[in-house]
Amino acid sequence: MTGLLKKSKIILKSYSVIIIIFTIFICALLYFFENNKNEKIKEYTENLKSQYNFQYNTVYENFRQISQNTFYGIINKSIIFNNVKSAYKKDKQTQDFYRKKLYDTFIADYSRLVGYNFKQLHFHFPDNTSFLRMHKPEKYGDDLSKARYSVVKANKELKPVEGFEIGKIIHGYRFVFPLHDENLFHLGSVEASVSSNYFERNFEKNFKVDAHFLVNKEMAEKKMFPNELKKDIAESDENDKYFIIKEGEEETYHFTNKNFYSKNEKKLIQNKMAKSENFLLIKKVNSDYYNICFLPIKNIEGIKNSAYLILYSKADFIQQIYFNYYKVIFILFLMIVIFILFLNKKYNIDEQNRKKQIILSQQSKMAAMGEMIGNIAHQWRQPLSIISTATTGMKVQKEVGVLTDEMLYDNLDKIYEYTQYLSRTIDDFRNYFNQNKQKQPFKIGNIIDQSLSIFGSTFKNKNISVIKNIEDITIVSFPNELQQVIINLLKNAKDIIEKNGLIIITVTKKNNIITINIKDSGGGIAKNILPKIFEPYFTTKHKSIGTGLGLFMSFEIVNKSLNGTLEVKNEEFTYNFINYNGASFTITLNSDKL
Repeated sequence: MTGLLKKSKIILKSYSVIIIIFTIFICALLYFFENNKNEKIKEYTENLKSQYNFQYNTVYENFRQISQNTFYGIINKSIIFNNVKSAYKKDKQTQDFYRKKLYDTFIADYSRLVGYNFKQLHFHFPDNTSFLRMHKPEKYGDDLSKARYSVVKANKELKPVEGFEIGKIIHGYRFVFPLHDENLFHLGSVEASVSSNYFERNFEKNFKVDAHFLVNKEMAEKKMFPNELKKDIAESDENDKYFIIKEGEEETYHFTNKNFYSKNEKKLIQNKMAKSENFLLIKKVNSDYYNICFLPIKNIEGIKNSAYLILYSKADFIQQIYFNYYKVIFILFLMIVIFILFLNKKYNIDEQNRKKQIILSQQSKMAAMGEMIGNIAHQWRQPLSIISTATTGMKVQKEVGVLTDEMLYDNLDKIYEYTQYLSRTIDDFRNYFNQNKQKQPFKIGNIIDQSLSIFGSTFKNKNISVIKNIEDITIVSFPNELQQVIINLLKNAKDIIEKNGLIIITVTKKNNIITINIKDSGGGIAKNILPKIFEPYFTTKHKSIGTGLGLFMSFEIVNKSLNGTLEVKNEEFTYNFINYNGASFTITLNSDKL
């Protein structure tokens, strides 16, 4: 036991940093998965609320379209409204005659409308007096001014009125249209209504949820007949400030147990409904989860919480989220056990691991050195070839007696120029690996001119034209590194153009963004190669020509040293009315980040 405690102390001391990091890692994972779980639940509830709102609007719009089609397609005709016009302000006998005539004329259409749950269809005079209830033709003549805000508003404003409204007997959705004759003379109004009970059934049928309406208790007591309140209406279990129509049959997910909601849940529901909020609760019942969505219904008068549509549905997705969450917790527990075993094993083989670390470190240094030598070789290959060709050429020309002073000086200048380039290449790579390198101000145009001078004779021999559109831009950065990138891009353009080509160099600045674009007429890069162009050691050339590190090093320099981006694409362009196709490299720099 003492040995185990001693070993544990040594492990804690030796690997304290790892233990702290692992503890932070586990805590971070716990936080992440907890937050992820909560975010998924939040996203799910928001999406579900949006879905229910959309479904509600779909059902509402369906009834609205039916009411409009009924009015504009059937009712708004002289054969219908002339009966209302002829009966208004006439004696009882005349009104009875036209009432019966209207009923007989419209009964067939009304019967079809009942099939769409529009059982209530009601014609009114301009003074808000009932003329004909198709659903109750025996009841007429009552003044609706105090009972029916929708009728009063439609007759007053002479505009269609629609929305939820509590009536004397039932509550539902009213679609009230003003009636006019051919001369736009106001004749009254007509209402097509669907009860909330039918609305609810339509919603359940189309969207597979349990739904029921709650109506504001205070508003219902003011509007409805007292004897109607005693029939099929009771206080809601969700909120005792609202009434619910008693269900004729038991619903699948609608729990009517008065203890279904806790006191805190009921308080939360009351507060949110008092604020007319659209909200969703997730409740666990036994081993199942349920969604309970509360959709506020604004009535015609603009009161936002006059009613609520409550939707119950099974929350299988939430159940899956919690299952996955508990599974993750179990996995994290296993990770802790494995980590403890790992520390124990690490303690036993610590010396062996240290030796492996030393070997890996040496291999890493050798790889870095090899990479640098490969890059130098890549940059030196062409200049050395040109120097060799120049010296050999002068020797042959001397032997055959055709070497002129002009040719001699030209070749000597070329040799000097390329030896300077070789020297600069060494400095460039030394600066690239030098952590103490200093930034300095320089003109981008000068760097491009210096880079182009290296390829002067080559471009001339291959008949490559270079077009420059360069703004006068000065930056503070590492000139040698930018030059190395420009040289690599120009070399790639030169290599891909066989003869009679074109290179266009454009340098612009907009706000703080500097863009350097180099495009050629070399035909572009094959699509299967394009994504790999900046990978290390990737080259389409023979091993004797390139190592595949030029563009990789350019990409590294632009991203890491210059804090910019280097991108490539194939581009078609026109110059001097001639179409070209080639590779387009773009360097993007931010002067604030240099």
